[in-house]
Amino acid sequence: MNYEQRTTNYSKKQKTLLRKKILAVRRSQSSQEIERKSDEIKRKLFVFSIFCKAQTILFYLAMADEVQTKEMIKKALRLGKRTAVPLVEWQKKKILPSELKDYDKDLEVGVRGILQPKKNSYRPLPLDDIDLIIVPGVTFDRQGNRLGFGAGFYDRFLKKVSPRTKSVALAFELQLVDNIPSQFHDIAVDYIITEKEIIDTKYEV
Repeated sequence: MNYEQRTTNYSKKQKTLLRKKILAVRRSQSSQEIERKSDEIKRKLFVFSIFCKAQTILFYLAMADEVQTKEMIKKALRLGKRTAVPLVEWQKKKILPSELKDYDKDLEVGVRGILQPKKNSYRPLPLDDIDLIIVPGVTFDRQGNRLGFGAGFYDRFLKKVSPRTKSVALAFELQLVDNIPSQFHDIAVDYIITEKEIIDTKYEV
């Protein structure tokens, strides 16, 4: 095993332990805590200049212990923003953006209990049309490095979008750590919004 392989394996081990630790803390929150913090993050997002300027936005569809996006998506639709959500091809590990018209009618429960567009509600959205991507994750550092569940869906997706497209991660403050070991294929986010702050990752050292 050469040095590069040892470093990669060490990083994977670090990531696995960090993921397990943060998920345990995140899942220890009550549903009331999650809703309260999500409401505060929503308030910050909707006055954030990058969000206000964006005309077409891709939101993730939240699991129970993540920052909740349901009300954010519904409000974005009410504001007249072109709004999309992911249709995930699990075997190919691909995210296909699908334009959403009606949150309550267009979605159904999919793999792992995560909502996704119904087959007859799938409306492909060109990547170049997306101004802003709202990104989930397990944990983040202040430089925008992100740790997900390890499948690399968002890393692959973020590599494909236009350079002008901005990315904003939504996270609880408890998901922030000092440093995440990153590798060449990992893609950092531009901004992070928690219930306490908005972080511009370009200016964090």
